[in-house]
Amino acid sequence: MSGPALPAAGPAAAPLTALREDLRFHPGAPTGDGAPTWLVYDPPAHRYFEIDATGLALLQAWRAGLTPAELAERAGRALGRTVAEAEVAAFRAFAEQNGLAAHPGGWAAQAAQLAAGRTGWASWLLHNYLFIRIPLVRPQAFLVRTLPHARRLASRRSLAAIGLAGLLGLMLASRQWDAFTSTFLHFLSVEGLGGYLAALAFVKVLHELGHAYAAVHRGCRVSTMGVAFMVLVPVLYTDTTDAWRLRDRRQRTLIDAAGILVELGVALLATLAWSFLPEGSLRSIAFFLATAGWAMSLAVNLNPLMRFDGYYLACDALGISNLQPRAFALARWRLREWLFDLGDPCPEAWSAGRRRAVLAYGFAVWLYRLVLFTGIAVMVYAMTFKLLGLLLFAVEIGWFVVAPIGREAAFWWRNRTRIDPAGRLRVTGGALALLLVLLVIPVYGRVEIPAIAEPGRSARLTAAAPGRIEAVEVGAGASVAAGQVLLRLASPRLDHEIAVARTKLALIEFRRDRRAADALDRSASLVLDREFASQRETLAGLERRRGELVIRAAFDGTIAELEPDLQPGRWVGRGAELGTLASNGPRQVRGLVGEDGLRRLRAGAAGTFVPDDLTAPSLPVTLASVSRAASATVEIPYLASHLGGPVSVREEKGVGPVPVEAQYTAILEPPSEGLRLSESPAVVRGVVTVAGTPESLAGRAVRRIVAVLVRESGF
Repeated sequence: MSGPALPAAGPAAAPLTALREDLRFHPGAPTGDGAPTWLVYDPPAHRYFEIDATGLALLQAWRAGLTPAELAERAGRALGRTVAEAEVAAFRAFAEQNGLAAHPGGWAAQAAQLAAGRTGWASWLLHNYLFIRIPLVRPQAFLVRTLPHARRLASRRSLAAIGLAGLLGLMLASRQWDAFTSTFLHFLSVEGLGGYLAALAFVKVLHELGHAYAAVHRGCRVSTMGVAFMVLVPVLYTDTTDAWRLRDRRQRTLIDAAGILVELGVALLATLAWSFLPEGSLRSIAFFLATAGWAMSLAVNLNPLMRFDGYYLACDALGISNLQPRAFALARWRLREWLFDLGDPCPEAWSAGRRRAVLAYGFAVWLYRLVLFTGIAVMVYAMTFKLLGLLLFAVEIGWFVVAPIGREAAFWWRNRTRIDPAGRLRVTGGALALLLVLLVIPVYGRVEIPAIAEPGRSARLTAAAPGRIEAVEVGAGASVAAGQVLLRLASPRLDHEIAVARTKLALIEFRRDRRAADALDRSASLVLDREFASQRETLAGLERRRGELVIRAAFDGTIAELEPDLQPGRWVGRGAELGTLASNGPRQVRGLVGEDGLRRLRAGAAGTFVPDDLTAPSLPVTLASVSRAASATVEIPYLASHLGGPVSVREEKGVGPVPVEAQYTAILEPPSEGLRLSESPAVVRGVVTVAGTPESLAGRAVRRIVAVLVRESGF
């Protein structure tokens, strides 16, 4: 589907050429305001152009050899009003640029002009690699033949049955929600990934068939179905251009929504099937069909900012065909009037409410496209080898971001004589100057350092050997002294080994005592002495191990953490962590600072540690030191992203989590009467805001860009 654009007019006084004889005209659907429209159909290109009453009058009055003034006069008589020359010039440019009017030199000259305008395959690929459409089948005959079966599936009884099945499935899934959400883990296997891709292809085929059958049901022709590549990712498409000739916009809306409705129906049935299928690939595929139907339909297909189903639903719901180009034209006009007050007429006669809605949509799409195309450029760069990635990145940013801005700037320059220096230009220039000043003045002085506040000394309470808890002498938050007993554990096996060792020691001692009366023991006197010393050492070691089962405080402090289910009689394994002992007194604050903030820090700078826990108090700190070398790994695990921290890391085999960007360890000292243990948990994560050397926003941005370019410049 396509509609008229309004480019700049061509030569105003040249006589008209004839309209093409193969063009067809149909009544169109009324606009959202109720105004009638008409369609111009171009059969060879299979395109529809929607025109209003003025366009229809101009086409009806169009004759070869007429001048634009004569055409305006004839169309004005038919409309009962004066037709401006600008309207005629704009409509003539539209007709000629879209090939509706014959070329003055005949069909041969027109073919030569088209051939001259064609680009080579390399240039075409460079500008169209983000979206390449490949038609695969002409499904009209198949769709007509199988339409009765599709109608039965879409009957009221079938839809009611699918709805009831979906409600039952949702009810059953909600009763085993944990099992439902954990089904995704099956996709981590090769078998699960294959099922995932097969299910995705299946549901997308059904989605496109939904559009196709809905169009054929309304008497429209589906010319082609095929595959399109969006950023090298294959997606299916269905050509329902013929739906433009439907005069009832509700029928168009049903065609637009048919794919989403099919996906939701599949999701409902798959949710019910998941509740009854056994564990395995089939259940995982049902899970994907269920979740993909909801997520893809609601999050992607219904997005009106992209040219997916949601966009066409918005067009037909609002009664505004070609919503995006018309919104862009209105947004450009509004922007120019805000900046320069040119006094140009509004591109279209909208009502106040509709104008505000279309204007908001246009600006929203601009912002969305800026973020989207920038993200696509980064993704394309990451998906290819570096040289090609840089080329495609430059093409993407240049073609979709820089070029539109350049065209708008060129329009401003061409119309500079129309701008009143004493009018709106003063306000615009003043605002730009103020913005420039804000960008270059060094006002950005804060440095934010992800950090933790922890006790100056802490120790984990662990079981030295497997044992049974005999007694818990303290509780969490209790203050203890060095050497105080905290927990008592017992090990029956160790007690047995000690009893055996004592028995052996007593036996050896008995043999040593009777050496004078026993010739055999007397001859083995040296051996007995060695065995006695060895056995006594073994017993002492066992006694020490039993002593280690009595866990004592290594220093004065507070029990910061204690396992809640430590009860007498519970067994714990060797190395089991039972709690944490933390020293009293002010906290120690450590953080990680990136290269971006490192150069703006100075020793002795004052700052504030703000905990993530809003109930914990802030802590004034002073920067004591920063490491000279970047950390090879994350020295403060609490700050790593894989543990929920703010520092981005990547896993490297044999090394562990490695910072994505260079990080330097900063030590910050709190005051002598700083935050104490009783006021918060053992380790508190937060952010330290330190006063640093001021820097301008522009300088900061330039330095970041240069750093990225330097980092990515190696091949």
